[in-house]
Amino acid sequence: MSEKETATHNLDEVSSVENREWADVDQAMALAKESKEVTLDKKANDALLRKLDFFLMPLVSFLYSLFYIDKACNGYAAVMGIKTDMNMVGNQYAWTSSAFYLGYLCFQPIAGYTLQRFPLSRTFSIYMFSWAVIICLQASNHSYAAFIFLRTLLGCSEASASVFTTILTSQYYRKKEAFLRVSFWLSTAGFGVFFGSLMSYGIAIRADQFSIEPWKILFIVVGLISLTTGIIVFIHIPNTPGEAWFLSKKEKLLVVERLRENFQGFGNKKFKRYQCIEALLDVKTWLFFFYAVSFNIPNGGISSFGSILLNSDLGYSATDALLYGCPQGVVEFIGLPIIAYLIQRYNWPRLLTTSIVIVVCLPFACMLAFCEATHAKLAGYYLLNLMQIGPIGCFSYFASNTPGHTKKITVTGVYLIGYCVGNLIGPQTYRASDAPHYVPAKIAIVVCLAVASSCILGVYLLCRRENKRRDRMEEARPELAPENIEFSDLTDKENIFFRYTL
Repeated sequence: MSEKETATHNLDEVSSVENREWADVDQAMALAKESKEVTLDKKANDALLRKLDFFLMPLVSFLYSLFYIDKACNGYAAVMGIKTDMNMVGNQYAWTSSAFYLGYLCFQPIAGYTLQRFPLSRTFSIYMFSWAVIICLQASNHSYAAFIFLRTLLGCSEASASVFTTILTSQYYRKKEAFLRVSFWLSTAGFGVFFGSLMSYGIAIRADQFSIEPWKILFIVVGLISLTTGIIVFIHIPNTPGEAWFLSKKEKLLVVERLRENFQGFGNKKFKRYQCIEALLDVKTWLFFFYAVSFNIPNGGISSFGSILLNSDLGYSATDALLYGCPQGVVEFIGLPIIAYLIQRYNWPRLLTTSIVIVVCLPFACMLAFCEATHAKLAGYYLLNLMQIGPIGCFSYFASNTPGHTKKITVTGVYLIGYCVGNLIGPQTYRASDAPHYVPAKIAIVVCLAVASSCILGVYLLCRRENKRRDRMEEARPELAPENIEFSDLTDKENIFFRYTL
């Protein structure tokens, strides 16, 4: 079939928007029929954007930092005595990290489906309650087998976090705004590193003042913070913008108008098999998968063994290792939003810039891996965290460049499966026989980052080529798009008027 025939076929499919079954369209369609009555000027848009940022970003960012702290607690506990208390030998500690991602991997499809099928915020809140309880339960025993079981369950419950924040971002923000907002909530993992390190250090230096082991105190405190945050999310975050308690009727209509340029709306509760198949046959989906695997091998290893590296490789004491983890979080928390702001401010190609930043991080990985001087290794360890621009590029792509709600869930799910696989492998590269310097694991960091950068570059080149192809098609001019096509829950392949945000 020629390009023109394909375009005509697609145009016939999407031109009858008004005749599509109600279950097939986006949840925003009902408001879209009214939103033409409101005017979205710059003043109204800026005021609404500030309001959305005020009511959503602080809480979403904080809960994402908790998501990181929950995972990182395992690393903090390692230098607070959990390995000794549970009689871990050989690679048993590495498996406590891998067990989390095994649970995450197995439950990811279920988490994605339930967040699509049921009310978004309420469903996520239930998951958050469950992971808070599980974290507290980790402090209840000295059994390695029971701890591994709880770590696996924790992975199951936390499999929902990234899907939730991605969908939430796509519900409220335009494509050009998504990258910076994703950087806000994802960079708070750096705040999680900073806060978690300080909290762990404070508990560790007062270990003799507690009647139970300090790592148990850590799990209980983090679990209770997560439980409180889950209650606030349940009350505060609406399932869709149409249910937002903090928006007036006019503001809800303005949100819909803002989303028109995204060619997507609030989401669709109906699972569409053809969109799932389309996602699985899309080359870009598998480039994201291989990126996620290669990127998260070093990421998973550093998350679990960072404090151990500071202790055994760089020679800091167990308590100082917790304290010296703080600057790593500061680099991520401050550095990533600055990079994201510059990308948005100067309209740099997002995926291309993301790929370049990951390449720039390769020398930092080499400093950690091959330098002899402790200060050089420490600098490499800190600056390497700028590589976290990679997930920002990916999640902002899923939020803004993957229309079709089932396809969005599927592509994000495949990415997160790769994320799990990488994080399963990562801790296993830190073999007990390679202690205290773990040279093979450090070499793996360098190689994997090079592969990850290439995958992101591949996605950018494919999207740019497709945009140029559609720009050459007379039938695909955006001004020819049928009314309200934006809320018909069409995929990027179905909707020839869609253009990827580069």
